[in-house]
Amino acid sequence: MKIKNEKGSVISRIFKDNKYCWLAFGCSAVIMLIVYICYSLIPFGDVTILRMDLYHQYGPLFAEFYDRVTQMKSFLYSWNTGLGGSFLGNFYNYLCSPLSIVMLIFGHKNMPEAIATMILLAAAFSSATFCYYLKKSFGEHSPITAAFGVLYSFCGFFIAYYWNLMWLDAMVLFPLMILGIERIINERRPALYIFSLSMTLLTSYYMGYMACIFAVLYFLVYYFSRYNISDTTKALEVYTDPDGEKYSKLKDKIRYNSFLSDGITFALSSIAGAALVAFALIPVYFILQSCSATSGTWPETVKSYFKIFDFLANHLASVTPTIRSSGTDVLPNVYCGMATVILVPLYLFCKRIPVREKIANVLLLGLIYFSFNLNVLNYIWHAFHFPNDLPYRFSFMYSFILLTMAYKAFRHITEFSGKEILGAGVAILSGIVIIQKVGSKNVDETTVIISLLFVVLYTLIFYLFSTKKYQASAMAVLMLCCVCAEAISADTDNYSMDRTKAEYAGDYQDFRDLKNELDDIEGNDTYRMELTSLRARMDPAWYNYNGVSTFSSMAYEKVANLQEQLGLYGNYINSYTYNPQTPVYNSMMSLKYIVDNNEYNPPLSDEFYEYVGSSGKFHAYRNKYWLPIAYCVNEDITAWSFDSDNPFEVQNDYFFRATGINEVFNKLDITDSYFYNVDPISIGLDTGYMNYYKTSSDSTGTISFTVSPEKDQNVYLFVESAGIEDVLISVGYEQYSQNTSREYVYDLGMCKAGTPITVEMTVKDDVNSGALNFFVYGLDTDKFVEGYNKLNSGALNIDSFTDTEITGTLNTAEDSIIYTSIPYDKGWKVTVDGKEVSENDIVAIGNALLGVRVSAGNHSVKFKYTPRGIVIGLGISVVTALILIAVAVILKKRKKHQPQPVAVASGSVVSDTASTEMSDIGNDSAEETPEASIDKPESTESDETE
Repeated sequence: MKIKNEKGSVISRIFKDNKYCWLAFGCSAVIMLIVYICYSLIPFGDVTILRMDLYHQYGPLFAEFYDRVTQMKSFLYSWNTGLGGSFLGNFYNYLCSPLSIVMLIFGHKNMPEAIATMILLAAAFSSATFCYYLKKSFGEHSPITAAFGVLYSFCGFFIAYYWNLMWLDAMVLFPLMILGIERIINERRPALYIFSLSMTLLTSYYMGYMACIFAVLYFLVYYFSRYNISDTTKALEVYTDPDGEKYSKLKDKIRYNSFLSDGITFALSSIAGAALVAFALIPVYFILQSCSATSGTWPETVKSYFKIFDFLANHLASVTPTIRSSGTDVLPNVYCGMATVILVPLYLFCKRIPVREKIANVLLLGLIYFSFNLNVLNYIWHAFHFPNDLPYRFSFMYSFILLTMAYKAFRHITEFSGKEILGAGVAILSGIVIIQKVGSKNVDETTVIISLLFVVLYTLIFYLFSTKKYQASAMAVLMLCCVCAEAISADTDNYSMDRTKAEYAGDYQDFRDLKNELDDIEGNDTYRMELTSLRARMDPAWYNYNGVSTFSSMAYEKVANLQEQLGLYGNYINSYTYNPQTPVYNSMMSLKYIVDNNEYNPPLSDEFYEYVGSSGKFHAYRNKYWLPIAYCVNEDITAWSFDSDNPFEVQNDYFFRATGINEVFNKLDITDSYFYNVDPISIGLDTGYMNYYKTSSDSTGTISFTVSPEKDQNVYLFVESAGIEDVLISVGYEQYSQNTSREYVYDLGMCKAGTPITVEMTVKDDVNSGALNFFVYGLDTDKFVEGYNKLNSGALNIDSFTDTEITGTLNTAEDSIIYTSIPYDKGWKVTVDGKEVSENDIVAIGNALLGVRVSAGNHSVKFKYTPRGIVIGLGISVVTALILIAVAVILKKRKKHQPQPVAVASGSVVSDTASTEMSDIGNDSAEETPEASIDKPESTESDETE
């Protein structure tokens, strides 16, 4: 392979020809390191970068990803979280970044450091790709392009959402995608666009969707800012090929309209980019059908979110980032540097920039503004769904346009008089003073001071540029330093990093020691278990065990619904968390071990749990009444009523439908009640419901109930009320407390007959009325054991258990339904005695769990999972790749015999060439701008490294 030419090796040219891209990369990396130092991140302290969803979701999922890679496990399905689910969905939603390779260097226990490194690299690469875009689009390469790269990488979107690692790849690839669109229009070269679009869709299909919307808009804006709709492709001269045959444009080409020709190229390239990653997009499409992310409702009315004054104020430095979707300060994260705020008005008044281009860009900005502010457009941009939080997820695209406009203005900075530049600066300063006087939602004194300071500095720098009295390259370096200083001073305070590594990973090895011991006892690692206290809802992924709890956008929504009905704490859409539950629930969900990691009080009952062993703070208990992942139940299970607000009645009805045994739980009646500063409006406590109001507002109230079991039995409590803040439970002389911000079944343990159980609930100060659900039930152990033995007789004897396949045998005395604690997913195919079960015989138990009809007798059963759409997706991707290769080969052969047509305007082509004075601003690139070279045949780039 030829790797050298007269200009040196390819590798050396990558660095030499793109040295300011690497400078931008280095500056952004150093800025992030300074941020890490300020927050005492590892290795500068013991703090991690983990926060919010990065703490609860992405961190544990990256850890699971690492375990799957190193242990050679399947990427198709995972039993770790949520009873099981498509790991492919989590991979393509959270983990499919090329930067993920970094985790292989750090390992599982050092995942927080790996994630911090990935975020640093994402910021650095974003800066580099924007700088590269400026180099290729404008033919200029200098410290100024590096400075604008830094402004892009530390725009408001990044400051607000840096911890949403799966979105940062789109920010990195976005400048390349825009450059690809420009190349389609200017040179009819779609390769870069196809590559960048496919990578954006692959790394985040969600951000890829928004990028596709913007791509269409930008194609129109860029085309019509330079060409007319009537422009045609340039005719080729008649020539003779080596065989003597004559060719001309009329013979070889249809005389396409330039807009249609470029539009068709753009459309086909977009289809090709998506088709290349169909192997990911099509399976994800089917996975999303069972998730809450696709359950949006079209808004009934059109409404706006904010005032334009507050929107404009949000362009200032150090504004508070918007993360939540609720509240009065929800504004788009549109900050992208105070230099941009000064330069954009200059862009609008620059005489060298064509009016049609200004109009096109302003219209584009206006459309994005209304997309931010109008609920209907916002709904469309977010894939026909209103985000639960993290709003305006496409704001970096707005910042990109602002920065390109600002850069174009800066290219003509020497054409502005000193008075014009000073006037722009004074106008911005006046605007900041007005904002301070009037007040704006996310603006504080720090915002005002930092913004004023940097407006003064940038105004002075631009003024010095315009005077031409100082060396331009030195001024360019000064501006780069000023930009870096702004990124550090204005942004550093808006990050949030306070979780220590000891808190997150300090107990990991203790748990693994216990888990390895249990694996040795069981002879496998396929059993389910759970913790009594979860630090993060994705702890099963972090600790690498098969559990119940989950928190993922790809979680099965119907399973989340059912788990909350059964008494788990959750949000009813994509998360639910295990707390010690009833024996009925634990058997339903095939939980074999409960690990007490918080000295759970009251202690787990010896009647249902057997102590096995400990490691550190982890103490393992075996469930004496464990059932496997599949067993036979009565056919009446299809009539299970699971929509009650009372979790004990939901479990009662399940047990009755499955076994025929009724009232395995019995309600304990209230024997005494007490109200302080609270009057009940209506009491239906015989059913567990009441409404109340305070007699005196703005002070706490108390509701107290006492119950007493009539026999020795395990007792369970469920309290649900938005107005209750504390629950104090007294069982005899023992006292416990429950956090009612998380409503869940509370195990009170084994209680002796006649023991008074008092539950005292405190009503919040700011709540004057409310509703209360109060349920206390006891378990009838004899009925439970009887039903358990019946279910166990039809249990699946498992022969093999892998990530995607379960085989075994079972016996049932009558026609039954095989109940499984596997989330219902059409990707599961079931064969009984070697014959595939028809769809009519597969049921969704509780609308959420997989069930299979089976006749009486002995049966061999096989469950096999294949993600829906993966085969056809792979086929489309392979065929597309082969077509693109074939087209490339054909075009290369034709190129040897026939000149390439180049799209040009029939009239004058709009040009925005830089003023000659700009050529000395540290610019060492000899490339011409696309606009300057548009009338020339396509240059050969065999020696050019991109």
